[in-house]
Amino acid sequence: MANQVSKRERDTYIFAAAGQGAIYAMISSWLLRYFTDVLSLELSFVMGLMWFAKILNAFADPVVGVIVDRTHSKKGKMRPYLKYSPFIISLLSILLFTNWGITSQAGKCIYVGFIYVAWGIAYSIADVPLWGLPCQMTSDGEERDKLFSFAKFLNSLGGAIPTVVVSLLMSDKILGLEKGIFYSAIGIIVISCIPFGMVYPNIHEKHIGEETIQNVSIKDQGKLIMHNKILLLVLLSGILGFGRYLVQAAYTYAAEYVLVSNSEFIEGFKQVIGFAIIGIGMFPTMLFAPKLIKKFSYKWIMIYSGIFAAIIMTAFYFAEIYTEYNFYLAIGFLFLSGLPLGIFNIVVTSIVGECVDYLEWKSNVRLEGMTASISTFMAKIGNALAAGIIPLVLMVCNYVENQAQTTSTKNAILMLISLIPAGSILLSVIPMVFYDFVGKKREAALKELEERRGQAIKEPETALGGIQEVKELIDELK
Repeated sequence: MANQVSKRERDTYIFAAAGQGAIYAMISSWLLRYFTDVLSLELSFVMGLMWFAKILNAFADPVVGVIVDRTHSKKGKMRPYLKYSPFIISLLSILLFTNWGITSQAGKCIYVGFIYVAWGIAYSIADVPLWGLPCQMTSDGEERDKLFSFAKFLNSLGGAIPTVVVSLLMSDKILGLEKGIFYSAIGIIVISCIPFGMVYPNIHEKHIGEETIQNVSIKDQGKLIMHNKILLLVLLSGILGFGRYLVQAAYTYAAEYVLVSNSEFIEGFKQVIGFAIIGIGMFPTMLFAPKLIKKFSYKWIMIYSGIFAAIIMTAFYFAEIYTEYNFYLAIGFLFLSGLPLGIFNIVVTSIVGECVDYLEWKSNVRLEGMTASISTFMAKIGNALAAGIIPLVLMVCNYVENQAQTTSTKNAILMLISLIPAGSILLSVIPMVFYDFVGKKREAALKELEERRGQAIKEPETALGGIQEVKELIDELK
């Protein structure tokens, strides 16, 4: 890595990403199961809450992005929002997994609804600055890509911890479902909060490209973002690819009610084995992703990974139907499914930096906060669709918690981790076909941008020229 980011800053950032990943995975992987099988909330309410809260959370991200971009404190534009938010998120996360013994359905719905919406807003306040921070830590594209890759790898590694720990402790032979989830939540969230909370005191921003943003209105910021072609293509691709969140989110139901091992010992640990296998499949491609990014464009990495994922997940469904839900065969397909999921995790995050550079090249304005918020918006809309589809499918197929399921119900649950993700990911490939910031065009743009920044350092009055260029561009858009 280049010298703009110190070892201390790098380590702080990537371990903070790991802590955030663990907290988010605890919520995204186990809260739905906790709501349906522990609190026994109505599926219709859970579906409505998931869609409402997650979509509200997603739309909060651009608002946070605008606020972040217009923040000009001595502490930077990202860091101030990471001073208290990690601790607030951690407290709300623990409250979501706390069963106060409320007996009425209405009372439980009011409680979890209020806490979950508050959690989503608090999470946006931290999420957008955290993933926009690398664009202010270094102006070097290669260094930034490596920082994003390391951070996303640790983020996913942290995200694997709840899936494995909870799957193990929730076994009837250890703590059982409710206690296993609750005690895991407390331990994981408290430990993860520590590195997450270290960003504010240990990282410094470089105040890159802040000369012109103060003179651009919020309305015009939105217009500039809407004319960032490659960002909009990435956004559409990400939303269409919501199915990549389904595999892990719905696996807990498949392991509990569908997959068969014919072994009493294995039956008790299907949850932890399956989640571990998905993670094992993701990690090699996540480690190898930085080399792929250096050699190939984001465009072709996303296209080929999407096609591979669609083929594997489609074969997964039909193979399981043919073998009557064989768990051991599922392990192989879960590993193969994890390979493209690992690539998506890295590339979808790293591409944000390229979108920031693209906008700066076209308009001479850097909107790290807004661009990062569009990226997190994309992820949360995808996650919302996934979280809402699970209870919808369970409701349509007549799922009944803690009971043996019918064949049609089993097939529907199996679709949640195979056919539906396959179709979704295949659709996500289409927008990337039109992503043209590649090859010589990209190289020339980045070279021009580097020269422009160097000139701005030598000649401070260049910033005034940049402001005039921005005004002229906005006038053209109008």
